[in-house]
Amino acid sequence: MAKKKFPNDRLDRIREALDEANLDALMISAPGEENLGMESRYYTSGFTGSAGVVPVTRERALIAADFRYTEQAERECAPRGFEVFPALGGRGEWFAKFAGEAGIGGKRVGLATHDTTYAGRLSLTALSRRMPPADRPKWLPAPDIIGRLRKVKDAEELVLLQRAIDISDAAFERLERDLTPETSEQRAAELFAANVRAEGGDDISFETIVAGGPNGAMPHAHPTPAAVGANRPVVIDMGAKFGGDSSDLTRPLFPGKQDAEFREVSPIVYAAQQAAIAGVEPGMKTNAAHLLAQDVIDKAGYGERFGHGLGHGVGLAVHEDPYLGKSGADTLEEGMVFTIEPGIYLPGWGGVRIEDVVTLENGRARVLSKANKLTPAGV
Repeated sequence: MAKKKFPNDRLDRIREALDEANLDALMISAPGEENLGMESRYYTSGFTGSAGVVPVTRERALIAADFRYTEQAERECAPRGFEVFPALGGRGEWFAKFAGEAGIGGKRVGLATHDTTYAGRLSLTALSRRMPPADRPKWLPAPDIIGRLRKVKDAEELVLLQRAIDISDAAFERLERDLTPETSEQRAAELFAANVRAEGGDDISFETIVAGGPNGAMPHAHPTPAAVGANRPVVIDMGAKFGGDSSDLTRPLFPGKQDAEFREVSPIVYAAQQAAIAGVEPGMKTNAAHLLAQDVIDKAGYGERFGHGLGHGVGLAVHEDPYLGKSGADTLEEGMVFTIEPGIYLPGWGGVRIEDVVTLENGRARVLSKANKLTPAGV
């Protein structure tokens, strides 16, 4: 994974949120549940290992790492303002001392509920019982502090996101040149993954979707051994990871002679996407953003064949807030990064989906994806 230089204000923003939530500290990843909090822990501390406990207080930020990761944590987290605590032995042996050093004894400690399960809460309670009553932290559910911060990307994350997007764009264009009607869906997915690595990506960001013909009517189809085929639509949904950040891109292809359905449907999807790109703006509710594309598709008579949301946030996870759909309740903000991906799906024939990543910048959407786009006839 590429190394990331973290900005210095993330801890400050977490601490401001602690004040708003009336908390003394935030437990970002808890003992026994470290894998659940990997993205939030990485976002906050820069730690790329698989096990580390992270509390942040108003004064201090610590990471408890076991023998496998103490040196790694020193390298990755100390420059970010974290102190490294060697977590030696079982959790019952070191947790009380760690809580004391972190300064959370007897304090109101919020649990990052997106990264902590009920079992994790029970584990923390059991560990606390080993401590004197006055030293036991008061475990409380916290608002989604990290998720809220991650919605708006800082300059450093935008650089990595753009690199992941550029890699995905280039990997797709290589695949587009090499794809033939005889290429199987599974082989096409393998070629894309190889192209990502050849372009300098860390990995694909999710299982690549390659869906030829009727398979394309399933928005999240899995690639099969069948050939993509000729004279029918192919949907390819793909992404790359770089430095921890992800990209997401969908392109429809049509090897051979375009049929009447494609000539009718693809301009509608294209127009819907362009309407959404032109219309999204800060202050808009995400369900209203969805309607920008939905209205175009509805008026064309295909409203029932567009059954998913307009898009979703992209960052350390390929799907994160904000959610742009009929039930979306977020408000778009300057600096958010999200996909715009309307589609139409016709059972027995296939589908057309066009997806790009955009960021809200200076009051409007700036498109970050630049991959070749099959411009529909008449557009």
